[in-house]
Amino acid sequence: MSTPETPQPGAQPPEGPKKPQRGFMIMLAMLGLAFGLPTVYSGGVMVGGAFGAGEFPALGFIVQLAFGLVLTGFGLAALWAVILTFTERGDGQG
Repeated sequence: MSTPETPQPGAQPPEGPKKPQRGFMIMLAMLGLAFGLPTVYSGGVMVGGAFGAGEFPALGFIVQLAFGLVLTGFGLAALWAVILTFTERGDGQG
């Protein structure tokens, strides 16, 4: 009878953790920032202009600003994940 440590004939050895797909994460970071930052800027200009004129901005301007902030946050999070993959140690420690 075999013990759990004894490999079975024809059994696959356990695989280690998969390497992160850096190219995909870089693409997500760049797309998030490329679309998020201009959206935040234009939404901020429109909302700021409306408040500067003494009016309340239209709902579409507020939604655009919020959507741009979400996209930018997503892009920054993906960029941080890319940075962390490049700074991780290869010997399995932290």
